[in-house]
Amino acid sequence: MKLTVLGCYGPYPKARGACSGYLLENQDTKILIDCGNGVLSRLMEYCGNLSNIDAILISHLHPDHMSDLMVLRYAIAIGQMKGKVSKSIDLYTPASPKEDYDRIQYQQAFTMHTIQDGNEINVKGIKISFKRTDHPIECYAMAFEKENKKFVYSGDTKYHESLVEFAEQSDVFLCEGGILEKDWNENVPHVSVKQAAELALKAGVKRLLLTHFYPEVSTYQLFQEAREVFPYILELAEERKTYFI
Repeated sequence: MKLTVLGCYGPYPKARGACSGYLLENQDTKILIDCGNGVLSRLMEYCGNLSNIDAILISHLHPDHMSDLMVLRYAIAIGQMKGKVSKSIDLYTPASPKEDYDRIQYQQAFTMHTIQDGNEINVKGIKISFKRTDHPIECYAMAFEKENKKFVYSGDTKYHESLVEFAEQSDVFLCEGGILEKDWNENVPHVSVKQAAELALKAGVKRLLLTHFYPEVSTYQLFQEAREVFPYILELAEERKTYFI
């Protein structure tokens, strides 16, 4: 499997950046994970024909993780009308907040599926499981497994021990870690970069890939704070870079 970072900022991008979006590929399989602001134009660089997308998975319905769905649906529906897109795209997303969920569908752009805690699905031989996180709205971490390789995406979350077990022994753990410990308090619904590193260390992950950067925070400081805790392979997500799992 390989993962291409389409966007890695939240809750808004820096100049010329994009919010959360990741393309997971395995041979001819393409899965889009989150679709925040700026992601669609990046996706087109790697997937010109939208019929090649096998599934779209959305961790939660905050705009920095799903706003480009509202534009992607037009591209799919118009492509269907013109005969350029051959199918509706399978979309897996939380069902709440209901008002946001109800706005997503446009004509038959998507085949809608709702996510629940503990669900497992299979997309062309990739087993995908979901874990509810600690966030103000319904949000899910995701684990992707194939041929003894495991990739886990944290979604947005505060620190919680059940995520340690969920991420255990992953080959790559893509975890939010966009704020410094000094800027974190109990009212922040995210992990600090130090907490992300602690979570990864407890889970025994082989490679920690940090993402969801607050655009005004120094990435150098983020890396240094994580490195004080996590001694193994540690990287900061880079847009348009591909990582092999």
